[in-house]
Amino acid sequence: MHTVMLTNAIAPDKLGGLERYVRELSSHLVKAGCEVTVIAKRVDKDHAPDEIGEDGVRILRHDVPSKRDPSFALRYPVMVTSAVRKALEGRQSETILHGHFPVPTLAPALRRARYVYTLHAPVYRELLSEHQGSYALPGPVQRAAVGALRAAEALIVARATRVITLSEFMRSEVRQLSAKAGENTRLIAGGIDTAEFHPRAVPTEPWAEGAYPLLFTARRLVPRTGVLQLVQAMPQILASQPNAKLAVAGAGLQRPAIEAAIVSRGLQDSVHLLGRIDQSLLVDWYRRADLVVTPTQELEGFGLATAEALACGRPCLVTPAGANPEVASLLSDDLIADGSAPADLAEGVCRLAKSPAYLADLASRARAAVHPAMSWPSIVDRHLELYAELG
Repeated sequence: MHTVMLTNAIAPDKLGGLERYVRELSSHLVKAGCEVTVIAKRVDKDHAPDEIGEDGVRILRHDVPSKRDPSFALRYPVMVTSAVRKALEGRQSETILHGHFPVPTLAPALRRARYVYTLHAPVYRELLSEHQGSYALPGPVQRAAVGALRAAEALIVARATRVITLSEFMRSEVRQLSAKAGENTRLIAGGIDTAEFHPRAVPTEPWAEGAYPLLFTARRLVPRTGVLQLVQAMPQILASQPNAKLAVAGAGLQRPAIEAAIVSRGLQDSVHLLGRIDQSLLVDWYRRADLVVTPTQELEGFGLATAEALACGRPCLVTPAGANPEVASLLSDDLIADGSAPADLAEGVCRLAKSPAYLADLASRARAAVHPAMSWPSIVDRHLELYAELG
């Protein structure tokens, strides 16, 4: 079986949840005996246009216009669609096309080819909140671009042979785009490398020495992910738990605002911004924490960080936003805060931290909530079953 993944960018060219997901799914499909090609944009001019990675995944990269180009909104979809069409020329009919991002999936949608589409998140809703200032578009033009992207996503899910979502929350987003597609949707949870994300004792970090509870969050520093609200919750947390500390992994456009909140609240000794860290350090911080927090404000398509924390044997407090409650409730509904505001986050942390024995009990049961159900071998089997249904 030959599967062609259509996506925006691929890890490690770009390190984000979607990019990691497509790469890991592709790698594990190769391990299961499939041939996999990923078609993605070239993030760096030094990246080869055609290469096969050490994991056996072939990557075909195409060029896109600069985001600073005034005509970006017009040129980008044309260049991407043209590049995908060219890459798909001559593909055998038994090839499975699997889209993960709307613009590159326009090519098969417009020619009414058979394809699977995974809606990770409605990109048209993320465009303004996560990419402020990164596109050279006047306000009215940007609004038109968002509208066009929504129309494209609706077309793509409506014409897909099968739609996959990683959560019930995302299934509801599919229905908003297309009622017909909502009836054609299969839920397959996101995958986790449970061989890497697993419980293990790790050395204490000097900065965290004596902390309780030691809190950790791994998030892009953008408004949607709620890191600013979590920092704003720290004074209330410290009033109840004077030895509490928070470590934050991630980078993004909101870092200056977060740094300002730390300084204005006198949290320099209590909050540590780690920046972007590699995966081995990420896993160790999950293991080190007494409680992981995922303070999402909106649009969480799966809850990867929540699932990774559980796989590492750590309880994870989440907000009632997006798909995170679906993952956290696999362990306990006690891990769902009442809301997404700083006061809600503080109350949730303090409620859990007041009972170290209960936190330890949650930790002892955390991994079983996601393993083996969300391990990549299980998730790949689900995909292979779906691909087989398509013939």
